Amino acid sequence: MSDPNKEFDGIRQDDNPLPTWWKWVFFGSIVFAIFYAIYFHKYSNWGTTDYYSAQVQDYEKEFPNRNVKVESVDGVNPFRGKPEAIAAGQTTFQTYCVACHGPTGEGLVGPNLMDKEWLHGNTDKQIYETVMKGIPVEKAKMGRGPMPAHENSLGSEKIYQVMAWLASRNPDLKASN
Repeated sequence: MSDPNKEFDGIRQDDNPLPTWWKWVFFGSIVFAIFYAIYFHKYSNWGTTDYYSAQVQDYEKEFPNRNVKVESVDGVNPFRGKPEAIAAGQTTFQTYCVACHGPTGEGLVGPNLMDKEWLHGNTDKQIYETVMKGIPVEKAKMGRGPMPAHENSLGSEKIYQVMAWLASRNPDLKASN
């Protein structure tokens, strides 16, 4: 039979049992956790679904106009040429688009937005659809990366503002065909 008091790397191991109070606390914690879980999931009125719904309502009260839906009847950007929209568009571009399109829009991973070459269309309607729905890897052209969809992250108002900024910098972005 082996010695219960073994020595490993100069550290002596004794076969001491845990204190009784520690065992009672450990088993008491397990029993409490079981009863708490049963109570919380079966008998409590507070649940994660209700909590999440309350958080969403609080957020919507604090930020009521996060993604304002802006529609264009004929496909032309309604913010084209408006100075306040152009300024807001530049800010949004510098926040969200600069990583792929560069600080001046001349392209990095994403295509150059300041030249005459438009890979996925050069009208307001085509660019809007490209930004809203994105470009998957399979449809990316000329070795450029994919375009993430910004339908939920930015919304139509911010996308039209970015497009107004682009149109103010690049006259090759046409209002319509």
